[in-house]
Amino acid sequence: MFKRTHKESFFLRDLSILLFRLALVCAISSPAAAAVHDGGVGACSYCHVHHSESGGSGPSLLLSASGPSSLCLNCHYGAGSPTTASVMSPDGSAMTPGGDFYWLNKDFTWSGGSSPGTSHGHNVLAVDYGLDLDSVRTEAPGGTYPSGSMSCISCHDPHGRSRSGSAAVSGSGSYGGTAPGGAMLGNYRLLGGVGYQPPGATFSFVNPAPVAAQNPLLPFGETDVSHVDYGSGMSDWCANCHFSYLPTHANTDGSAFKHSSDVQMQTGKINRYNRYVSTDDLLGTSVTAYLQFVPFERGPGSTGTLDPTSTQGVDSNSQVMCLTCHRAHGSAFRVGARWDMDATLLVDSHPANGDGGVVGNDVLNSYYGRDIATDFGVGQKQFCDKCHNNVPPH
Repeated sequence: MFKRTHKESFFLRDLSILLFRLALVCAISSPAAAAVHDGGVGACSYCHVHHSESGGSGPSLLLSASGPSSLCLNCHYGAGSPTTASVMSPDGSAMTPGGDFYWLNKDFTWSGGSSPGTSHGHNVLAVDYGLDLDSVRTEAPGGTYPSGSMSCISCHDPHGRSRSGSAAVSGSGSYGGTAPGGAMLGNYRLLGGVGYQPPGATFSFVNPAPVAAQNPLLPFGETDVSHVDYGSGMSDWCANCHFSYLPTHANTDGSAFKHSSDVQMQTGKINRYNRYVSTDDLLGTSVTAYLQFVPFERGPGSTGTLDPTSTQGVDSNSQVMCLTCHRAHGSAFRVGARWDMDATLLVDSHPANGDGGVVGNDVLNSYYGRDIATDFGVGQKQFCDKCHNNVPPH
């Protein structure tokens, strides 16, 4: 009997993986691409095996990977780019609006301080990609969702069916547009809607998925001129699991404080956001006021006219939300923040060159390829100043 060598076996294994991914890319780029996530013909086999003896990860899910997050990353792992569906990269290059799960495995240390990876975002379990559960928290901050159940499908409905209403779901709601007559668009980024019960939870979501739109030409990028344009509902949706964080947050010492969220901006904050360019430049205009590090919601009245290429600043409909300060997946900074909230000046942010754990382009990638000193100046303070600066309120 012919017997393959180890080298031949590894070659055939790698070839089969390559062919599978090539077939998936072709499917995703075809007009029937939505079938992968909407339960269309042939979609099931991309994620599920047909029988438990075929190697599925359990009799209930029959996944063709060790778990839900590993399965998602089979397609959503790789070097990042604005057009590549990677949410975890090998080098921090997946600069998506939600961030990069890469940072969860990055522990940074420096003289007098540290920033452990477990604090860098949502700790999803993906054994096949080296992602482990939260070693500090047992439950979601501000809620009861068990950290041991955290995975991609804790937030995202992989089948895209958890949408309020009786109309059929047709197409992605991630890019705006309209559905055919008698149908409705799916939720933004397949986020679970009212009634969705994430695995391991003893509750179901009570708040609907947010309304938002991403530039379809650059669907996985974030800059000042191409980004997610948020309409409404983001903080309420986060509160499905972090229910006591809306509106109450907690300081690192455990004491409570409140930060306005889902509250329309007042005149003073509108003027300050729109005039702020950097710490040393408060002479901006509303037309070019949008800053990728401090996004906001346009408000319920704007949800039908969202423009993910708009640089327009805030108005009286605009609202601060959870993602104004945090990233949904992960970042290089503590609490999954959009910037280093422990640095007085952002040029002194960590990770910094010379820190323990820093490799490659970690420092540049932490701020999405933007050099703080060059783009904002060496005196740049925290981006909280975008709303809390010294511009007169009127």
